[in-house]
Amino acid sequence: MGDYFRDLRGWIRKFNFNGANFNVIFTKKGAMRSGDYHKSAQYDLILTGKWKITMRKKGRNVSIVRGPDAFVRIPPNTPHLYKCLADSVMIEWWGGKFEAKYYWPYRKIIE
Repeated sequence: MGDYFRDLRGWIRKFNFNGANFNVIFTKKGAMRSGDYHKSAQYDLILTGKWKITMRKKGRNVSIVRGPDAFVRIPPNTPHLYKCLADSVMIEWWGGKFEAKYYWPYRKIIE
């Protein structure tokens, strides 16, 4: 089985299956996640719930709202912030090796 982390926001379960790394994430309504960016693209499949996803594009914050069965692609090197609008379960993975750096204007919102 994978590593398991729990906090006030919910939980994250990390898996490696035949060399593929992915996370299954449960998040409570009102909680926020991410505030980072990656060298490779990030992919999210929202199974249940609803998210407001904010990305930094061309010097502006651009937000989208996505719910169940939505597939979201975060381009490489794009800062992103997730606000959970309803209790949610999501699967996430990356198009390459997982490397994350904080984007402090978003991360400070979470911390």
